[in-house]
Amino acid sequence: MALIPNDPFRMFNHYWDEMERNYLRGRGKEELSQFLYRVDVEETADQVFVTAEIPGLEKREDLHIEVDEKLLTISGEIKRAASTSERSSHRTERYYGKFSRTLTLPAVVKADGSHASYKNGILELSFLKDRHPAARTIEVDFH
Repeated sequence: MALIPNDPFRMFNHYWDEMERNYLRGRGKEELSQFLYRVDVEETADQVFVTAEIPGLEKREDLHIEVDEKLLTISGEIKRAASTSERSSHRTERYYGKFSRTLTLPAVVKADGSHASYKNGILELSFLKDRHPAARTIEVDFH
C-alpha cells in the first residue's frame, strides 16, 4: 500500500491563486509595499511617536522621511544582496526594491525638534505637536 502525503490546505491553493490574480492584478511593486511594513502610531499630550518595522536597509541614503503637518511619508529602497550566478532561485519571499507609505498622524506636528533613529530593522520617529499651526490664507481670483 502506497502512502500519500496529506496536505489539508491543498484545497485552498486554487483560492489563493485566484485572489492573487484578481486582487494584485495591475498593481506595481511599490504600491504593494505599503502592506508589507507594520507601523505603530502613538501619542502623548506633547508628542507623536511612530515605530515602523523596515528590515533590510543598509545606508542612510536608502531611507527618506517627509512630514507635512499631519502627513508622514516614509519611503526608500531595499537593495537585493548580490548572489552568485551559479545559484538558481526556487522561492523568493523577501521584499526588495522601492517602497513608500504615507500615514495620517493624529495631530499636526513640527518638523523642527523631530528625532529619527534606525536600529536592527526598526525605525523610531518622534515629533513635537504643533500647538499653534500657522494660519494660511488663500487668495481667490474673482472674474
